[in-house]
Amino acid sequence: MEWVRPFMSDYDESTTPKPLILRVEISAEQASALTPLFEGAVAQPALETPTGGLELSEREQELLRREAEFEADVQYREDRIERWRTELEELEQTLDRRERDLVSYVDQLQGAMSSSDDAWWSRPAGGDGGVRP
Repeated sequence: MEWVRPFMSDYDESTTPKPLILRVEISAEQASALTPLFEGAVAQPALETPTGGLELSEREQELLRREAEFEADVQYREDRIERWRTELEELEQTLDRRERDLVSYVDQLQGAMSSSDDAWWSRPAGGDGGVRP
């Protein structure tokens, strides 16, 4: 549903919002602090007030805590990635070794099959299954 802004002529007195009136009570002691505001000067807020300084310190401590947590999390993740990388390298070495062993075994079998003694091929599978002792 699209909201349509009504024209000024569509307002009636009962729906027109009333302006808010803000009343402020200022003690005589505080009036001098507001003088620059009334003269057009902009008062600079104090960086540290008794309560603001405490709040700033708490916020700074919270920020430092969050930064430390973030750095610890990053370090944890980097350590975990390094462990995975080490495990992967070990697995690759194991795979390479097994591949070399398999190639060597296949070479031995091919050498045994191509030898001049082909008698075991001609033997029927029987009691010894064609295997010589």
